[in-house]
Amino acid sequence: MRALTRSFLLFAAILLVAELAARFAFVRTMEGRFDYGYHPTAGFVETSDGQIELQRSGGRRFFPQTFAKERPAGVYRVIVIGDSVARGKDVPLSYTGQLEKKLRDQGIQAECINMALPGFGARRKDLVLQQAMKYQPSLIVLHVGFSNEYEDEREWKRRDDFNSPHPKNWLMHSLVMRQFYEMKTEKIYWQWLPNSVRDQSGISDANMEMQASEDETIQREWQARLEKVTQDGLQRLRAAQIPTVLVLQASNTRKPDGQGGIVLDDELLNTWTAPLESDLVARVRMKEAIPATQVQQLYSDTNHVRPEGHRLIAAQILRTLQQKGWLPAK
Repeated sequence: MRALTRSFLLFAAILLVAELAARFAFVRTMEGRFDYGYHPTAGFVETSDGQIELQRSGGRRFFPQTFAKERPAGVYRVIVIGDSVARGKDVPLSYTGQLEKKLRDQGIQAECINMALPGFGARRKDLVLQQAMKYQPSLIVLHVGFSNEYEDEREWKRRDDFNSPHPKNWLMHSLVMRQFYEMKTEKIYWQWLPNSVRDQSGISDANMEMQASEDETIQREWQARLEKVTQDGLQRLRAAQIPTVLVLQASNTRKPDGQGGIVLDDELLNTWTAPLESDLVARVRMKEAIPATQVQQLYSDTNHVRPEGHRLIAAQILRTLQQKGWLPAK
């Protein structure tokens, strides 16, 4: 019994030291760690020399990029906000990087910043948008889709659970215990778990997403939220007089005739975004940027496009900017 008591006290002491270290020595790196993308500034790090560094933290897996907080004179700054489709494989191959190249080829001193994040739905993209507006963008490109609302809802609930006063969550108020929890969810020690545990975790999450996708009430709620959040964001951008291009996601689906053909579908997005066009809001439809005859070659799955697809989207954005007269004089 005495040995057991000593072991317990030693374990408790180790946990206490680890907790103090987490709260005082690593407090900056822990910012937003358990907000799952809902922390307003996680991933945005301002340096002492006035630079902004995009970092992978707080549930935001930004591509590492650095830019001046104050937009330099003469620079045409474009900030792209979206999900994994807009993010692409890397910055140069995404339509962010390819748009920058096209603008510079035309003699424009362009700076295009990729703030797209995998798994982000309307609410979390809107938080990124609010932060991005602080960096004096000349143009915002907002990628609009409906494939990540489940992830937004799931991470919102996880965030609430960690901040709940319920006794079942008391241990989660410890940063050390939260980190142990995250090691499981991020599969850091996944390979040492039995296959039955790993399979059940993946099946459970997939089943929940499937159930949500088949629940018409949930889908209507999420659709209404997507529309409202997008419209609220556009109102803020209009008040700041920031031109905005909405890139509408198009998913490839089989033709209903059963002949095995592929078509691009964005009808729901196209319908409710059409009235949003104005002197400060333009739209680019992936459905129009991607040739119907090249869908199978340019799409890597239902939603994501390969680098050549990103190039075509960038070209369509450029044409739209030229038509709207939004490009700066050379």
